[in-house]
This record gives sequence, structure tokens and C-alpha cells, in this order.
Amino acid sequence: MVLIQASFFRTLKNMPSRNAMTIHLTPEQEQRVRAVIRRGDYDSVAEVVEAALMAVEQRTIPGFRGTPEELEALLAEGLASRELSEDEFWSSVNRRTDAMLSEHKANRRS
Repeated sequence: MVLIQASFFRTLKNMPSRNAMTIHLTPEQEQRVRAVIRRGDYDSVAEVVEAALMAVEQRTIPGFRGTPEELEALLAEGLASRELSEDEFWSSVNRRTDAMLSEHKANRRS
């Protein structure tokens, strides 16, 4: 097993945070990472890891069919949004549910 240390910067909504992590790769995984960098697709291990994480995030978000840029925008929007109080949250849920019910009833009559 080969160790690769990757340090990278991630900026989301202009708030940089530095994350450092040691990643354990098998020799085959290390060869694949190095091959991607050698081809010039990415400049560093950190960029390869970031691209891999973006791909995983896109695949694991149910129903999301957007681009990596759209995903970043949605994540930034969520992080920038304020937290709702419990009353605000349930009022929002009730409004949405009522709207969906009204639409369903209207479609049944058509």
C-alpha cells in the first residue's frame, strides 16, 4: 500500500478552507492517479481527488442531473442560506404540501 499526502484548497462562497489528509492507495490506484497526471488531464494529486469527489457527489445525489458547476452553486447556496426556526420550517412544509395537494386535486378534475 502506498501513502500519498494531498493538501488542497477548496473555496466555496469565497471562504477558503485548507484541508490536509493522508490517503492510502494501493499500488494500482497510485499508478492510475499518476497516469492521469502524466497525461496532463490534471496537474496534481489534489486535483485528481477533487475531480473524483465531484463525480461521487454527482452520482450519489438522487435525481441530480446537473453539471459540477451547478452542484457547486447549489452547495454554496445551501451553505449561505440561513437556518429556519422550527415554526418557519413546518410552515414552509405545510405551504408546499398544500400547494401540491391543490395541484393534484385540480389535475384530477381535468
